[in-house]
Amino acid sequence: MGSKSKRRHAQKQYNRAQNKAPLPVAADAAVDNQTADITAETMSPIMTPKEFRKAAKERAKQEKLLKKEKAKKAAEKPKEKKEKKPFWLIRFFKWIGRSTASVFSELKKVHWPTFKQVCKSTGIVLGIVLLFGILLLVMWIVFGLLHYLLLNGSLSGWTIL
Repeated sequence: MGSKSKRRHAQKQYNRAQNKAPLPVAADAAVDNQTADITAETMSPIMTPKEFRKAAKERAKQEKLLKKEKAKKAAEKPKEKKEKKPFWLIRFFKWIGRSTASVFSELKKVHWPTFKQVCKSTGIVLGIVLLFGILLLVMWIVFGLLHYLLLNGSLSGWTIL
């Protein structure tokens, strides 16, 4: 890199460190008509790498001083007293109260079915239970018959119950 490009590079780094907008370069100014209006007064001088390092050291010193001041302020602050927890029985009853309140708030949100819907659903459930009960009775009889047939060889003395 040539001397000019080193200075430009150092200036860009410095600007980034200072959170400044980058300066326009002569080649960029020729391309962009808007930047051609910028005068030499608005452009800051390009820093040398040596000046940049010096500025960086100065910045580091300032940051150290700020950290020390913050640490002193933090040490000077009185420590906050921890809140003393109430007796465990009081906490328990408060928890019970909050739980009960949340249960009632949820019960308000429940969609309760009408009496007609409850009767219909109950009838469907009882019908399915009855159907499966009959199905199990038939299977029990059939398997009992097969078991008796396998053991005795004939159905001469077989009874259902």
